[in-house]
Amino acid sequence: MSASSTFNRKFSKRSLSEIYKNRIKNSGAIGIDRVRPANIEKTLKSEVEFISERVKSGAFKFTPYKEKLILKGATSCPRQISIPTARDRIVLRALCDSLAVIFPESKLALPQTVIESLSAALASGKYSEYIKVDLQKFYPSIPHELIEKSIKNKIRKVEFRELINAAITTATVPEAKGGKNAPKNMRGIPQGLAISNILAETALQTIDCKYKSDNTIWFKRYVDDILILTTRGRSADIADQIIDDLKRLGLSPHAIEAGSKSKIDKLSVPFDFLGYEIDKNQIQIKQSSILRFESSLANILTAYRHRLAAARSKKDKERAVAYCSWKLNLRITGCILEGKRLGWVAYFSQISTTTQLRSINHTISKLIERAGLTGKIKLKSLIKTFYELKHGEKQEHKYIPNFDNMTIGQKRERLKMWYGDLVDKFSDSKVERLLMIKIKKAVRELEEDIAQKS
Repeated sequence: MSASSTFNRKFSKRSLSEIYKNRIKNSGAIGIDRVRPANIEKTLKSEVEFISERVKSGAFKFTPYKEKLILKGATSCPRQISIPTARDRIVLRALCDSLAVIFPESKLALPQTVIESLSAALASGKYSEYIKVDLQKFYPSIPHELIEKSIKNKIRKVEFRELINAAITTATVPEAKGGKNAPKNMRGIPQGLAISNILAETALQTIDCKYKSDNTIWFKRYVDDILILTTRGRSADIADQIIDDLKRLGLSPHAIEAGSKSKIDKLSVPFDFLGYEIDKNQIQIKQSSILRFESSLANILTAYRHRLAAARSKKDKERAVAYCSWKLNLRITGCILEGKRLGWVAYFSQISTTTQLRSINHTISKLIERAGLTGKIKLKSLIKTFYELKHGEKQEHKYIPNFDNMTIGQKRERLKMWYGDLVDKFSDSKVERLLMIKIKKAVRELEEDIAQKS
């Protein structure tokens, strides 16, 4: 199917309505216009007609994105996330779906798949040196000219290309300032949009193709982290070559020098990649990733103590315990949502030994004991989660919760942790919407446990 046909099909009124119902409606994210996605349902017919007509005529305008800043530590600038309005999220999702059909090779690989490939490469014994290259401020640094060049051969439809350009040049602004007269974004891809990953991947396809085609090295790039394994004596020359190639694209790789995030060394020297620690053929979890995970568990127990202190009745106390139990076990097992395995153990499922998981299980037991919850909650195990992930299909998981398979009755019971018996008065659609908002928030917290990979 041509790019033009794909574009027209994805921006049909029927397709846009499906995107809203399946991907946008139950989201809690609110753009700068402060309109909740669920509120669009009342006027959905006119909304999709407006979007379809404006997009296909080349007249669609994005509303400025709302800025959200994510702290990365005292020594780093915060990461800027862009939150579109509900209407714009429908457009961006349709745009992403269109790009995914046209550029299937630009789909971001799962980190677990990358590490599995790395493990096989290390076990082969072919390589003796490694190169790590880190790109500075990756998404904000990608030149728009590079994006235009990377899509022009496959996308000739003017309205299609203009919509992509409009999406990446729309300003991201603090909510308090509003978007009036905000200057256009002239460089980089706003982070947090449905199209962010696929456009970034498409922009770097020339680099990926060049180095993947060299069968004398092992090459993987995951977003802004590049790892190359080489034979003896080749790492310095290849590192110089790829850094020059990246600079020619207008990107900013860290130089290979002492104290840099980019470096070369022998494989006998331990290194980290995507939150994993690689020491010869042993693949383990980086210690900072473990500490961050344990800290997130401790935060749940701290929140429980505050909730318990504020409880006014026996029922409030029971709900506090139930909520704490649910949050802890969700952190431990992760979950399945929209067909995907999510969570900390799922991310680190390529470890070559479970020693660290056993140690963390012991730490969790101590935290539970200190919080006075021993015997009050039935705690799940990182080890059992790991083995279920390794040996079972998603649809067969029983230990790991599958939110896709919950009945409406189960959803009502779960929602009572937040709303109590009021849930009995809620309509089925309200239960679906409110629970999905709660679950999506919990899933974002799961992702925060692994977000700071380096």
